[in-house]
Amino acid sequence: MAASDISRQLRLLLTNAAGAPSLPSFLQTIDDFVVECSTGETSGPILQLEEELQAVYHEVIDHSVLPQVKMFLSVLYHIRPILSPLSIISTWFELVLRPALREPKLAVEAVIHAKEVIAAALDPMHQLQGAVIFDPEGEKKREKVKEFRRRLMELYLLDAYNESSGDDALEWAELDDTQKDRKACWKSNLEDVLVRIGLQRPQDLLTEVHHCFSLPSSRLQLLLLLNAYTSQPSFSSHAAILAAHPLMQSLIYCLIFDNSASECTVGITVLTKLLPTLAVKACEDLKHLLPSLLVVLARIICWETRPYYALPDLALEAARGRDPSSLVEPIVEDPRDVHNHDSGNRLPIRPDLEWVRLDQTFIGASSTAPPRQQYFAFLYYLFPCNTIRFLRGAVSYLAENEFESPYTVSWEEALDEDKIRSKSEALLRGHVLHPLLIWRDAAEELEQPDFWAQHDVAKVVGECAMLDVRSASLGLREQLFSQSSLLAPGGRDIRQPLSTEVVTPLPIVQVLSSSAESNASSVLAPLQAAHVASLPMQISLKGMISTSIALKSGLDIEVIDKPSEAGWATTLVEQQSQARPRSPSQKSIASLSNRSHTPDAPHAVQNEDGVPSHIAFAIAGLQREILMLRSELNFELWMARENVKHIGRLYQDRVVSRTAEVERQGLHNRLREYKAEVFRLQKEVKEQKEQALKVKNQYADWNKKLQDKIKEFRNEKNSWQTEAAAMRSAHKETQDSFAAQSKLLSAANLEVFELKTQIKANQHKVDRLHDYERQIEQLVKLQRLWESDVQKLNDQNEFLRVFASKYKKMELRLDNYQQIQRDFEDKIRLQQQEIESLQAHLSISQRKLAASKKTVKAPAAVAHKDWSQQAETNKRLREENAVLNEENEELKAMVEMLKAQVSGRMGLVGDPRSSPFMGPTLSI
Repeated sequence: MAASDISRQLRLLLTNAAGAPSLPSFLQTIDDFVVECSTGETSGPILQLEEELQAVYHEVIDHSVLPQVKMFLSVLYHIRPILSPLSIISTWFELVLRPALREPKLAVEAVIHAKEVIAAALDPMHQLQGAVIFDPEGEKKREKVKEFRRRLMELYLLDAYNESSGDDALEWAELDDTQKDRKACWKSNLEDVLVRIGLQRPQDLLTEVHHCFSLPSSRLQLLLLLNAYTSQPSFSSHAAILAAHPLMQSLIYCLIFDNSASECTVGITVLTKLLPTLAVKACEDLKHLLPSLLVVLARIICWETRPYYALPDLALEAARGRDPSSLVEPIVEDPRDVHNHDSGNRLPIRPDLEWVRLDQTFIGASSTAPPRQQYFAFLYYLFPCNTIRFLRGAVSYLAENEFESPYTVSWEEALDEDKIRSKSEALLRGHVLHPLLIWRDAAEELEQPDFWAQHDVAKVVGECAMLDVRSASLGLREQLFSQSSLLAPGGRDIRQPLSTEVVTPLPIVQVLSSSAESNASSVLAPLQAAHVASLPMQISLKGMISTSIALKSGLDIEVIDKPSEAGWATTLVEQQSQARPRSPSQKSIASLSNRSHTPDAPHAVQNEDGVPSHIAFAIAGLQREILMLRSELNFELWMARENVKHIGRLYQDRVVSRTAEVERQGLHNRLREYKAEVFRLQKEVKEQKEQALKVKNQYADWNKKLQDKIKEFRNEKNSWQTEAAAMRSAHKETQDSFAAQSKLLSAANLEVFELKTQIKANQHKVDRLHDYERQIEQLVKLQRLWESDVQKLNDQNEFLRVFASKYKKMELRLDNYQQIQRDFEDKIRLQQQEIESLQAHLSISQRKLAASKKTVKAPAAVAHKDWSQQAETNKRLREENAVLNEENEELKAMVEMLKAQVSGRMGLVGDPRSSPFMGPTLSI
């Protein structure tokens, strides 16, 4: 089917016109067209189809009508195999795909189609089609695809909603539900597209993320993207690529150098999920990274939190009659905060690493140490001996492994071993003894085969969890329950509580609650006072933080809040935005909450328009808490998924072990029956294979003959069609040319008739004019001849005068050169005579020397000296003779040239102007 027919049917389908085909049949037609274009050799139908689709889009499609958009996306999805990446990137992304990804009400199927079309632009098959060496067109395509991938990353970082940005948070609070849905949909779809790209082309996505990691303000978003990427079930097949990629080193540098607790929390979550995956998929790379991973462990163990900032007592000011919202305080960083960080945060980084440190992500919010329990548990499970060896003596361990310090100072100054030991005691006490600590040491652990070599990721996660004291105790309790009866003698389940009375909270819950209250007192009291003075509702942030800490503790918690109370945070932000209109000062406050501080940044930021600083602190704290809770939720979901896999495999092993014996007996009995049947069937199969092979060969020959005939018929048909088209075109061109020539001929005849009439009318004038022209021409020729003769006469007189003068000079120079030549010839003859005499003398000397050798042997030194002098004399004379010969040849050549010039000037046919020598002027 032609492209015009497809566009016509699409128009009918989009407008619901009469005679429109059904959508499945239309999509089947498109699939047939795609197959036909894929087997064709020309790209003309594809280009025509794209032009037709663009015309349909501009004329018919309305983005407010979602069924039309869905239908058009279905068409693009079905023709994506023949669409070039350049077409998708330059045309369809801005027209259709980008608006579709922003539409929250669009059907899920249409959104999936849009994502698949974007993924097709970055598909490896398209990359291979342009991967011809020395192909500039293919290089252009690859560069365009690379720019599009970079653009998607920039849209994710700069255009999508950023949870860690104060600007975006304030803007989000003022948006209505529709705009919020659009932003959330755009963010989710962009993240999904990038994750798809990472699963299809992991090297390309990791490279783009690595390039963006150099900007500190983007690292938190990139880590959130990596968190979503590593949580995909199919990521494990690409884990080896990440292990060998420079991004892995950047992730480790981020955890070693940066001081942002939020960033390090997300980063340590990503790294914790990577440890079991890399242990299974890229064990050797993980061993190479082990020293740096242990340095990260030391960093998070010794992490010290940042205290809360003191805020003004807004409740007291409100009681005095002052408006709390009019109180303006500059957001000033506490100078003690620099010293409250761990010492590793302020160590100077080596310049060759080119790393820009990120100090803070949220201003005014208290920081908590990154989670260390799971990270330590995985390292302790995978490399127990090396982990304990590092905690025992970190500096000596790094020196033994020749791990260079990333700071400008040594490891002795960078690490505090006493602090590492004291901080790690709680972690060590919370884990059971690893069996390999008894049977291996640190060196053997890296050299011998890994004990987890035959495990999968889920089993590594499950066994690692069993090293925790609480998990081990639960496992032992469940084992005891499984060995005993499930119910007590009274019919009661022994695992159920004895009564429904409220159980007294455990001491650990009380400790967590008290610690949360003490940590939050400095920021919650002013915030609550401000809300009491300005808002009718009361919200306990202290309870929120206590709940968060309790959730992190891993205890069993009962949720007692009603679902209707979950929207308090949105109500808080909405009432705050309604009480005070949006102003540029809010943007400044929001920018403060997202500003990334570096060591060179100023320590004080002034509020220009006077917005209360407690709002910025509250927003920053809530944003950070949301990010941390979301990161924990993603990690817990990942852990739950891996644990479910492990539980399923254990259950399957248990069921198999129970039924294996019964099945083994039955299978053993049936095995003998099957062996006899197999022998019989093998014989029949052999005969059937021989017959099938014979039939297959006959079918292949017959099919080949038919294919050859079809090919011949197709070629003949194509040639006929080409010839017919050429003949029709030639016939049409001939008819057009005949018509044009007839018109031209009639016009030319008319013009000829008019010209003949004019010629006859003006003939006598023309004859008279010709006579006048001939006379004028003759007179002009006579005048030119006379002028030329006069000029020639003058030129000849001048030439003769100059030539006579120069001729006299040439005679004098010729005489001089002849005299010089004669002198040189005499000198040459004398030198030749001298050379001959010297040669004779030399021959006499040689004969004398030979005679003297026969009679008396003269001293060797004297003979050698005479011979050397004679050789030098001969050499000097030869050189002088050669120089004289060259001078003689030059003189001869000069004389010959002068003679030729003189003889040429004296001839009658010579041109006097071509000679540089002019003699005196001859008188005529």
